[in-house]
Amino acid sequence: MNDNIDTEKQRTVVSGPSGLRRLAIVAAGMGLGAVLAYLISKARGSQEERARVRQIPEHIVDDRGTGQEKAAQILRNLRDRAFEASDERLALALGRPLEEIDAWNAGQAPIDSDAIMKARGIAIHRGIRVE
Repeated sequence: MNDNIDTEKQRTVVSGPSGLRRLAIVAAGMGLGAVLAYLISKARGSQEERARVRQIPEHIVDDRGTGQEKAAQILRNLRDRAFEASDERLALALGRPLEEIDAWNAGQAPIDSDAIMKARGIAIHRGIRVE
């Protein structure tokens, strides 16, 4: 009978604090895995976005030698920093239709010099660095 009591005490000790420790380790591992998955998906998304911009042949947009990729980066920076990442607000500020902004973001339409000059002017006026 003493053997049964000792065995039950051992089971209680094993499933007590060490069981909680195991649970904490598993929960921490799951959290770390979720963070890694998020960061990997973010990195893949930005690479895909850069690849989409390269669909338009590279040509010089303005007299500063700004190419399509650099122009797209300027517009994205302006949108993210000045317009809370809203394409609608950027379109309104540039005086362009939303469809044109979407086409620029997708790399389906070339960005013209007028848009870049306006974007730089808005950035200067708002005190935002876009380049």
